[in-house]
This record gives sequence, C-alpha cells and structure tokens, in this order.
Amino acid sequence: MNTQIIAAFCGTGKTYVCENTNIKSIEIEYWKYKDNGLQKKYIKDIETQFGKVDYIFISTDPDGLKLLNKKGYNITLVYPKNELRNEYLDRYIDRDSPYDFIGTFMKHWHIWINELKEQKYCTHVILDKGEYLLNKIQFEKL
Repeated sequence: MNTQIIAAFCGTGKTYVCENTNIKSIEIEYWKYKDNGLQKKYIKDIETQFGKVDYIFISTDPDGLKLLNKKGYNITLVYPKNELRNEYLDRYIDRDSPYDFIGTFMKHWHIWINELKEQKYCTHVILDKGEYLLNKIQFEKL
C-alpha cells in the first residue's frame, strides 16, 4: 500500500471521507499537537499510519506542512479556488461550524488561499465549484 499525505483545506471533505466511505484513510489534526508542543508526536503518529491506510488527511497549517517537508515527505495540497469563498461559507454554515471558526476563515480566506498557492514543495490540486476531496480521490489518483 502506498500511503499518500493529503493536506486539505477546511470544508473540502476530509472528515466525510474518513467517516462515510470505505476508503482506507485517517485524519490527523495538527492543531491538537501544535498547541501542546507535540510536533514530534505529530510526525510519529503520521508515520505509524504508513502502509495501514491509503490516505492520511491533514490540515493546511503551514507549520505542519513545513514539518513534513523537512522530513522529506511528499504532500498533496488540496484547496478551493479563491473565488469560492461564498460557497465555503455556505458549507461551514451547513455543517454547523462555530461562528468564531466561520468568522476567522472568512476574514482570512484570501490570505490563506494565496499562502497555499505559494507552497512550492507540494503538489497542488485546486477544487472547482461544487467539488470535494472525494471527487478527486475517486476520479484521479492524487
């Protein structure tokens, strides 16, 4: 099994794939490690999944991406087109995301999407209107 690390933007469907499909995958949340100074454990927890799952889904947090890049791991970065801000606002509302989460994402939307575009060490997959991570996994081998 060739496990792939996929860093996907919030609202693209990481949790959906893990909880609602037969795709062998796991989601590992960087924020749980970052805030507690457990970056080495984050790397170790990812490494223990190699060969067990097809996909390891992580967030697009730049610090987490840099840690994995320093270790030499290939990362596929999945994020929406910049102009899809309102679509993602609707996604966050539909899934009952907390208001502070929604406000933060909407406030920083363009900044964060533009930062992702600048990541030179990742393979980029850009989602179009109405697309989710599942569309890319099923129809393209990321």
